[in-house]
Amino acid sequence: MHSVEPVISAMIEVNRELETHFTHLSDAGLDATVRKAIGTCAAEGVRRGLTLIALHQQLLNLQPDELEALAVQN
Repeated sequence: MHSVEPVISAMIEVNRELETHFTHLSDAGLDATVRKAIGTCAAEGVRRGLTLIALHQQLLNLQPDELEALAVQN
């Protein structure tokens, strides 16, 4: 059976990264260029996070099929 642990670990890292980006973005004194660069990195982090959520959902959807295949084999 596929493990969801790698996906969960990756999501934890993405959340840490996003927390850092959003903390910096909350600084009202940021230069517009720096704010744009941080915003771009944050957007990429959000994209990665959504990709991981989709992957996690696919893995969870596979599990019942794999369990059924194991039951049929036994």
